Amino acid sequence: MAALSRTGPGRLAALIARARARCIPRKVSDESGLTLIEVMVSVVILAIVIAPMFDAFVRGRVMVQHRAEERVALRLVERKVEQLLAAGSTATGSDADVTSCYMSVGSHPVNSAITLITRGDSDTSNDVLGDLTWDVNSVTWSDPSGTWEDATYSQVSVKMAWPLGAHRDSVIVTTIVR
Repeated sequence: MAALSRTGPGRLAALIARARARCIPRKVSDESGLTLIEVMVSVVILAIVIAPMFDAFVRGRVMVQHRAEERVALRLVERKVEQLLAAGSTATGSDADVTSCYMSVGSHPVNSAITLITRGDSDTSNDVLGDLTWDVNSVTWSDPSGTWEDATYSQVSVKMAWPLGAHRDSVIVTTIVR
């Protein structure tokens, strides 16, 4: 008892603590690294945030390309309407392709294929092709009172539809040609 009293309970506790410290490895108190679970959770959260943004960018690019095709198609149709207006309703000649201005009643031309957009390289399989057609109908206006003579005009509807073979989109302009 005398030996125990010399060391005292506090001294005994200190000796036991030192003995344990030698046998049991100490814990590292600096835990600055990331665990595998933290990394996986971060990757999942990042994927959830980035996937919709990537999808939005892709859809935006597709929409921009589609609008560009529409603008080019409308320009081609307007140019054809101007050619037909300049030619007049009595224009005749070849009806072979889209360069003609044939204005007899019916659908024109025989070969309606036209390149809508060229992708800029030598490979024509990348180009956007479509059909440029125009329909001519005879329209007569008559005056019910009989004071004016009847007027006969040609109603022309010019249509561009693309892509060739599987029309997804189209632009139509209708006008009256005298």
